[in-house]
Amino acid sequence: MQKNSAIIKKIVREMGGTIEKIVPERSCFLIKIAGEKILFSRKFQIASDFFSGRTLTAHKDLTYVALKENNLPTPGSVCFYKKSISGKNIETELGSLKYPIVIKDANGSNSKGVFVNIKSLAEAKKVIFQEINNFPYLIAQEMVFGKEFRVLVLGNKVIGVLEMIPPRVFGNAKSTIQELIKTKQLKMSRQTACDITLNKILKLQGFKPDSILKKDQAVFIKNNACLAEGGETKDATSLINQNIEILCVKAAKATGKNLAGIDIICDDISKDPGKQAFSILEINGKPDLYIHYNPTHGKTQNVIKPIIDFILSLKKTGISSGY
Repeated sequence: MQKNSAIIKKIVREMGGTIEKIVPERSCFLIKIAGEKILFSRKFQIASDFFSGRTLTAHKDLTYVALKENNLPTPGSVCFYKKSISGKNIETELGSLKYPIVIKDANGSNSKGVFVNIKSLAEAKKVIFQEINNFPYLIAQEMVFGKEFRVLVLGNKVIGVLEMIPPRVFGNAKSTIQELIKTKQLKMSRQTACDITLNKILKLQGFKPDSILKKDQAVFIKNNACLAEGGETKDATSLINQNIEILCVKAAKATGKNLAGIDIICDDISKDPGKQAFSILEINGKPDLYIHYNPTHGKTQNVIKPIIDFILSLKKTGISSGY
């Protein structure tokens, strides 16, 4: 790696370019040359992009580099790596963020390795030092609030949009919240633990695990849309604002993907992003497609047909792509 890195930097500078950012923990560079910014690995590969889109979207820390360099709205974030954390001024880096923050595994998925609603520097440092051995790549990120949406981008357009509703239970005027959770999740692949995290989420809503809700009164039991624990989906394809669509397409292109699931947060998917709080949270390079079929609320969007048509059109033109 050392030899590759040294010669890459040397040649880039000889060509009149500059090294804008180095992420040694990921063995990659962000360079600026001929008016363009390119993110690539120390081991060159020529595919649909210079830095594998599959790799880029698999690593959330690199996704944020790409989003920021393309001036796309994303929450403030800093990254911590096990192999280099000892040489970092953690307090200074965390001090650049606005609290509350979330700390999460940069390689994680399915809501694993996520620590939410951290309200102080001391609490953040404690989580990082406790978890860096379990998750060698951690991101600390400002929490943003609003409704969460999954926007499915194919090429230059959006083919499906879902509002992702966090798991919730509804009262029956006799069962405790903990009992309602158990009943709801009897046949689910994952159960929500009655732990400190749940206590915090319920406390913010004015409840405890042993609280009894009024009939049909709703309470959320997760901060994020975890389908495995009873999250819901609501079709919003026809509602998406044109400028939000443009930003999502740009985000997919920034990570070299023709097909991507863009996770965003905003108050209203139909409103201009410039007139509300709007953030791109994550980009999924291998987005789930089944979630667009038979959503909890609303109608099915047949997203597989346009994807297959898109692949066939690429093959007809002789273009190879990572889709």
